[in-house]
Amino acid sequence: MPHKDSLKGAYAILGGSFDPIHNGHLYLAKEVLSLSPVHKVILIPSFKHNFKGDNIILDYDTRLALAQEAVDHFNPLNFIQQPAEDFRAPIEVWDAERDESGYTSDLLRKLLSQRPEQKFAFIIGADNLAKLPNWHDFEWLRQNLHFIILPRPNSTMPCDVLSMIEHSILDMPLCNISSSAIRDRIAKGESISGMVPETLEMRIRELYRNKN
Repeated sequence: MPHKDSLKGAYAILGGSFDPIHNGHLYLAKEVLSLSPVHKVILIPSFKHNFKGDNIILDYDTRLALAQEAVDHFNPLNFIQQPAEDFRAPIEVWDAERDESGYTSDLLRKLLSQRPEQKFAFIIGADNLAKLPNWHDFEWLRQNLHFIILPRPNSTMPCDVLSMIEHSILDMPLCNISSSAIRDRIAKGESISGMVPETLEMRIRELYRNKN
């Protein structure tokens, strides 16, 4: 397995529907920054999700705006130890999938064509590893990407898949917050305090209540 130093200077992509963005996403981003030498974590909301299809509740522009606001109010200095002279804005949101196919390979080809000198890595949960060889254009992905693998509850690491990809496995505490749990709690009239950024809590509740 390649050493994590191969990630030095890389931009790590965290994709997803972000329906809605929540504290678990921000936690994952800060853990990747804390445990690896990547330069930035880039959150890219899915314009079209080929696995979830029509199950995404909020429209793309709303999910993008919520993600941007969450990152704008997130202070990485609360979590990451780094010298003042090395300060960086380490978490960003990119509007990179608008009108795109939804395939990770197409997204990364686009980003590499725009930034041919930049290294990119892709953050993936261990629960998705077994399905990775079935992703669109997997052969290109495994030849061009370093995968940052995050643990998931009750998930194993399939050795056959790991042997096919350049990867780093991060040893980090699990986070049980999920977008589906947040939507479920809103539907039941239960609190979502602590699950989403405080500045977005009321807005998120209203958005999903209006969809029920």
